[in-house]
Amino acid sequence: MSDSIEIRRSIFQWVVIDGRRLTVAGTLLGGILLVLLALLAVGLFPRAPGDPLYLLVSAFLGGNLTLITVVIAINQLVFSRELGSPGDLEQRTRNAVEYRNQIQQIMEQSVTPIQPGSFLLMLHTNLDRRAQELADTIPETADEDLSSEISELVDALRGDVDAVTRALDTPAVDEQIFGAIAATLGTTQANQLYDLAWIETEYGERLTDHQRALFGSIREHLLHIDVARKYFRTVYITKELSFLSRVLLIVGLPAQLFLAATLAVYDLAAIEALPAAAIVGATMVAMVACFAPLAILASFVLRLSWVAQRNATVMPFAASEKDYTLFSTEN
Repeated sequence: MSDSIEIRRSIFQWVVIDGRRLTVAGTLLGGILLVLLALLAVGLFPRAPGDPLYLLVSAFLGGNLTLITVVIAINQLVFSRELGSPGDLEQRTRNAVEYRNQIQQIMEQSVTPIQPGSFLLMLHTNLDRRAQELADTIPETADEDLSSEISELVDALRGDVDAVTRALDTPAVDEQIFGAIAATLGTTQANQLYDLAWIETEYGERLTDHQRALFGSIREHLLHIDVARKYFRTVYITKELSFLSRVLLIVGLPAQLFLAATLAVYDLAAIEALPAAAIVGATMVAMVACFAPLAILASFVLRLSWVAQRNATVMPFAASEKDYTLFSTEN
């Protein structure tokens, strides 16, 4: 049973998160082709032109045209958020520069990385240092309950940092904005912020000044990590939608042209003179072309929706994912 769950989890991880979107779309189309070949092998696939296939291809021709138009319209709606007056654009740039300056001040660094992966790696590395400093104060705490609570908080912080660091500490991920987002999908800043506030409230008088300062620094690190992750998510979704629109046009227009040509010659008397194998082959290609835009859309939407779902809440609030998860991707 555990092997079966692990296999399903790996498939889910590749299809939704790790796999290249065009490769996933190609795999979906390959699966559709195998199903069609299986139907042909058992004699359930038509070997000659007929009204059912004509109506099916006609429906796909109109449906795919609507699909392509709607997706491009949604893409333009997303792009409209990037437009603005010179004043608005200047304010956005100044806000971004101010955010980077705050990070440099808190991290005590004069220069911060510009790559998403390196930037998040720097934030988590500094968070790990603060967590280690907090762990070093545990022997100074006489209260066993307080020591236990701080130890659990440090373990949670360092556990998240280790997981993110392992995912980010590769050159390939450093240049991929989705790699930076995927590395932080399982982190729990909201829970850690709650633990910080609870310990400060419950043991406020027993905390040293150094521990209070570390609590404040860790809180700032967690907030900045969450802001950076959500900003990178916004950039990723914009870039992914623009790429999706371009791919849909590149693949969808030739597919629509092929389907239109198929319908144009489908009822011609000359087609009956073609060999049966040629008719079946052309019909197979037409059916794959019917599903091509849908497969591309499905491959992109699977990952976009997963990213949106895992980043829907805003700190300090958190929501359970149990009701929205088909297969867990966490160990």
